[in-house]
Amino acid sequence: MSTSRALTIAAIAGTILLIPVLVILALGLYGSSITGDFPLAEDHGPELQIEPPSGAAGSDITIRGVDWVPRTLIRVEMIVASGRPSLTADGQIDTTRSASPAVYVGEVIASRAGTFTVETQLPTTLPLTAQSAISFRAEASYRGGEFAGASETEFDVIAGPGVIEATVVDEVSGQPLTSGFVDLLGLRGDLLAIVPLAADGTAAFAGLAPGQGYDIRARVPGYQVLRSTGVTVAESEPSTVRFELPPGSPGRIVAGGVPLVGAPASTTMAVIDLPSLTPLPPAAAAALPAAWAIASDPVRGRAFTVDEVAKHVEVIEADTGAAGLPIPLTFSLQVRVVDTEQEPVANAAVRLFWNVRGTRVFVKSARTDDDGRIRVPDLISGSRYEVLVTAENHFQPLGERTAVTIEPNIISTATVVMRREPRAEQSLWSGEPGSAGAIGSLFRLAPLAGTDRAPATALVTADIAVEPANGRVYVTGSDLDRGHLFVLDPDSRQVIHDWEVPAGVGDIVPTGDGKTVYLANRPFSSVARFNVETGQEEARATVPSWPEALVRDAAGRLFVASLRDGSVSRLDPETLQVQQTRRLEEGVNRLAVDERTSTVFASNLWTDTVTGLDAETLNMRFLLPVAKSPRAVALDPASGSLIVGSADQGTVAIYSPETFELAQALRLHIPINDIVTVGTVDA
Repeated sequence: MSTSRALTIAAIAGTILLIPVLVILALGLYGSSITGDFPLAEDHGPELQIEPPSGAAGSDITIRGVDWVPRTLIRVEMIVASGRPSLTADGQIDTTRSASPAVYVGEVIASRAGTFTVETQLPTTLPLTAQSAISFRAEASYRGGEFAGASETEFDVIAGPGVIEATVVDEVSGQPLTSGFVDLLGLRGDLLAIVPLAADGTAAFAGLAPGQGYDIRARVPGYQVLRSTGVTVAESEPSTVRFELPPGSPGRIVAGGVPLVGAPASTTMAVIDLPSLTPLPPAAAAALPAAWAIASDPVRGRAFTVDEVAKHVEVIEADTGAAGLPIPLTFSLQVRVVDTEQEPVANAAVRLFWNVRGTRVFVKSARTDDDGRIRVPDLISGSRYEVLVTAENHFQPLGERTAVTIEPNIISTATVVMRREPRAEQSLWSGEPGSAGAIGSLFRLAPLAGTDRAPATALVTADIAVEPANGRVYVTGSDLDRGHLFVLDPDSRQVIHDWEVPAGVGDIVPTGDGKTVYLANRPFSSVARFNVETGQEEARATVPSWPEALVRDAAGRLFVASLRDGSVSRLDPETLQVQQTRRLEEGVNRLAVDERTSTVFASNLWTDTVTGLDAETLNMRFLLPVAKSPRAVALDPASGSLIVGSADQGTVAIYSPETFELAQALRLHIPINDIVTVGTVDA
């Protein structure tokens, strides 16, 4: 082969090999001209810059982008993060950071060099305060819509020179009021800042942008809430607002719950001044107990609460919001252990058992002192306990086992006589080691399973109510053996009756005659009328599944909410037969009645709503979305406002009685389970 021919063949071969490369390059260029994609370009990562990096509201700013994918579409947005204040259950100001939805700034196409510039102005209409922060975010996309990178940067907000000063005085005397708060609100009603009143009745908000408008609201316990709208921040001197507050209708909101399992709350109850919607200060609220159920005595200005596991009933004084002396529901048993010569047996193991339908259930144990005595506290009134005792060199004859019933209002007593016999103590309890062949090796008795808050051997409460006729307090609950209906005298702090009712008893509502009550029974899906003077059941009827709540209106109509059936039913007050039913969604859990408009309010735990029903026809009047997990509803008797307590952040929300617009919401950060209104002594 000649050299020229070889060169020709090589050139042809080289051309053939080069064709795919040219095609690939051509396709790459063609593709970029169609889609804007540059797959061969090296991406160093997009950057976002704000010039200048700080400024006040209304400032001119330039947003620059560097190293973005060329020819991509850039969307620029602004996010405002502000400190959102709220009043906690103990009257303190708690501020949490929350970001607003992204605000659209503009769109631009990146240059061939991967840069862009946006000239804009920081809006003067933003509700900026000294706690505000702004960030800008840019996101790129290819022409086909695929993501092409993003970047975000912070912008430092310079506090404005504007100041709003508020002065709050009593309308009648003109004297400064010093125990409340002044709120700074955006023009959309969002709460931006809270400042407590100073000793001279003033409060000031600084760092505001001149020309910006705000609403100012004054809240003082015992006074009506006043709001000044459209206060414009001045340029060179403070803008001033003066409030002359008229007295409000005395009253309180009591909201509370029980600690969540594994995450106990430091505060479980709040007492809120009703006209100003202000939680009372720490001195009143700090020592308040957990509250599974709450009842109001508006005539006598107090509320009563019981925990999920009730040892007593707490008494809350509405005037001060403080807890008074409790009413006991459990009582003590004193056991004395002696031998046949009446000599005390020291260090004897005393164990209490329930006999539940032939099964022995361990309750408590303790050892006697040198005098052979032991006092066992917190035993359920009306319960019958078997007392078993073991001691070294003694034994308790099987036929002489002692049983004792706990009496209310006193310390019950029992004496156990043991016989001498030289042998080791025989254990009946698996928690104590026994010698080989001892009774403890044959019988392994263990406490029934349960939680720390609700052991199986405790009295688990269901509801509490107040008899309007005489102020007596009713408490329902159950243990393993029976249901209880306690009738209590709050003045003497005595148990008047402890009636036995079917286990599973739930909500209780007085009928209005001072002698009978309505009782709901959840597992048996029934409602009964019970005479609290005789202990006799007068009527009973079956209702839709799982009656979770009962309420009675002034006309005597009785309503029941069924959790699993998702219905609200009206019952005949005499026969308790269902007269009318409105099927809603499953999860209906609380009821309240507005007497003025004849409206029944039904909250739904699972759909996060409150439904308004006509009390006569049960026709639906409205459906109101509320905060997550509404566990309680109540009515302000003075204004008719609807009050909803939700478990979500312990929110108490108040809605207008005419329009049901949200008037105010307090995030108390407590586990809400029940809520009531109660008048003070001055009401």
